[in-house]
Amino acid sequence: MASKKKPLWLEFCPMPSPTNPTPVGIIFKQGDDLRQDMLVIQTLIVMDSIWQEKSVNLNLVPYGCISTGYNIGMIEIVRNAMTIAAVQRCHGGTTGSVRNDALFEWLKSKCPLQEIHYQTVERFVNPVLVTVWPPTY
Repeated sequence: MASKKKPLWLEFCPMPSPTNPTPVGIIFKQGDDLRQDMLVIQTLIVMDSIWQEKSVNLNLVPYGCISTGYNIGMIEIVRNAMTIAAVQRCHGGTTGSVRNDALFEWLKSKCPLQEIHYQTVERFVNPVLVTVWPPTY
């Protein structure tokens, strides 16, 4: 991979199965401390389960991350993902300035039907909030 730390990109083909024909991708990294990444992702998984119990779906899809030793570990590859920086380059050019509407335009290109586009933008910008009464502290 094109990175200063030179991580190793690994692909594992699972046994033939009708449920998961996609290879499992992992980035094996050395030189980065992945303990904080792992803790944040685990915290998000716990929080998502709490939110799901309260019928709040924030559409989180946490990826796998494990620290296997001092400055060494593995991160699950998120397929078909695009970083916000890549969206900015795609819709904002390489001028270095950040366009305010780049994410809006990118979402619009993914959802050509206007009704679906507005639902997608609404979900992206304003996650569902539920008021629980009486408050639980």
